Amino acid sequence: MLKLFLDESGTHEGSLVTAMAGYLIHSEAVITLESEWLSVLSQKGLDELHMREFVPPHGRYAGWNETEKRALLEPLIVLIHKYSLTGVGAALEMDNFMHTVQAKAHTRAPELIESPYEWCLRYCSIQAAIFADKNGLVGKIDYVLDAGNANRHYAVEGFNKSRQNPGLGDRFRLGTITVCDSKKVPALQCADLLAYEMYKEADRKLSESPRSTRKSFMKLFRENDRLVTIDGEIVRKQLYRGYNTIQAIISLLPPKEKFQVRCYGLRSITAEQRELIFKAIPAYRRIYDLCLATGEMGVRLCDLPPEVLPTDDPAVLLPLIGFSPEEVQEVLGRQKNKNPNNTILTTE
Repeated sequence: MLKLFLDESGTHEGSLVTAMAGYLIHSEAVITLESEWLSVLSQKGLDELHMREFVPPHGRYAGWNETEKRALLEPLIVLIHKYSLTGVGAALEMDNFMHTVQAKAHTRAPELIESPYEWCLRYCSIQAAIFADKNGLVGKIDYVLDAGNANRHYAVEGFNKSRQNPGLGDRFRLGTITVCDSKKVPALQCADLLAYEMYKEADRKLSESPRSTRKSFMKLFRENDRLVTIDGEIVRKQLYRGYNTIQAIISLLPPKEKFQVRCYGLRSITAEQRELIFKAIPAYRRIYDLCLATGEMGVRLCDLPPEVLPTDDPAVLLPLIGFSPEEVQEVLGRQKNKNPNNTILTTE
């Protein structure tokens, strides 16, 4: 049995990049790795490794000098290389679009728009499966995630939907997924180290820092490790398709409910955001004026009575949001086979 331990870094406000990374390990090697890992920490007076604790000014070990840090990390890196099969990781640039438009869209429709955390999990899953395939490893991969991320619920839900899809579950070797405390599962501390180092390296490149690559990252990284970046255009494509889905549904509502939903949307945003919409879609200024004139406060799409909502027939909706006839037939085929369509993994 294979296990993949994953942690994330760079999820704080203002971060230039979000990263997730960790290690693929044979399950029988995990106990030995964790025992020896804790032994190294104990020799240094620690019971757990969290890389953020080395970050000044608030980290508990921020005062350690480079010699002390190296004396701790080097034997831990030796253990990682000894017991893990490979490291996998994914990084996503958090540009202005991600911090504003994408973040707001995810907050409003988390079931439809994936968080950066979920995107990184998807790409880590792909890299782990590719490594297993290329190296003739047998069996499914069980996932263990650190418990610290607020988006883990949606990530786990999406993972399980993918796992239940025979095509995706088998292709990407999706086993079980659990969320654990890294203090109770020291292998997650290995993932914390790689996620932090990957985040720091990606941040260095994106900020065009004159600093050279961290020595700790160079020691940790191996040629067979699969660390990738996510194309931001793919993330944008998902968001725009989600936006177009909502617009397609609104367009099929009866006139009264269509007006109410648009009123709610226009009233719930800032004046600056409304002006941007008015420039892009002049007709919306007239709609907003009517909202004010009638005193209509609007209603959310999810609060409309079921009887006024349009059909959920994909043959009707999918062409409206830009799916080609071939893509429509593919979705209809999956539905006929009762395979979930809302999955965390794609073939891209």
